[in-house]
Amino acid sequence: MLINPVSCLLLEDDVMSAKMIVDIIHGSFRDVKLTVSTDIEEARGEFRQQNPQILILDINLPDGLSFDWLAELYQQGFDGHIIFTTAYADYAIQAFKFSALDFILKPFMPEELIVALHKGLKALDDRKTRMQLETFFYNYKQERILDKKIILKTLEEIQVVFVKDILAVEADNTYSKFHLKEGASVFVSQPLKEFDKQLSAVGFLRVHQSYLVNMSAVKSFKKKSNLLVLEDKLDIPVALSKRGLVIDYLNNLSWK
Repeated sequence: MLINPVSCLLLEDDVMSAKMIVDIIHGSFRDVKLTVSTDIEEARGEFRQQNPQILILDINLPDGLSFDWLAELYQQGFDGHIIFTTAYADYAIQAFKFSALDFILKPFMPEELIVALHKGLKALDDRKTRMQLETFFYNYKQERILDKKIILKTLEEIQVVFVKDILAVEADNTYSKFHLKEGASVFVSQPLKEFDKQLSAVGFLRVHQSYLVNMSAVKSFKKKSNLLVLEDKLDIPVALSKRGLVIDYLNNLSWK
């Protein structure tokens, strides 16, 4: 059960951004008790007093990065919901996505924050934040993309897998089937297009309407049958419209 009112701490040093967020929350979430801090040290004190269940965190603050403070909270056992706000489109965005943490790019529309907060309020009963935070902190320190981990949410549980262990992702109606190394598989209740957005930037290629492939796992391409052969002898069909793209990708890979 959610506790009413829900306590929320906003950490934001930009006056205009803070005012906008405060107005949105006061106008749309009457059961949310909001506290505002402009730097990390002030936020530490407010956190001890208010014990908030939701944190809305800017990343760059006058006295440091909110990531560092969040690491402290994680060590102390924090398991509430977190929403990051940032003006930097490339600032740890991949780590956010792979860890299934909420983030909003500035400038944002009020509806984006409202959606994120509704999601946060609903997620308070799930208590899955600690696994997501652990994955985020791990990913944030990894330079090699394939060494990162990704959160996969099934109907029964959350699984954390290495990106390098994903061979392919297959569309299955509104679900996605992750083909992992050694014959393992995970069904996720999200469509393939959601993972196409995340993984296309890290060496995965949409080779078919129904398949997204980890190109580092490709062993060969059978041109006559239009099949990619991956590790573990996994065969993936290539659409005729994607054939040229696949050949160009593999040629460039071998050239490098």
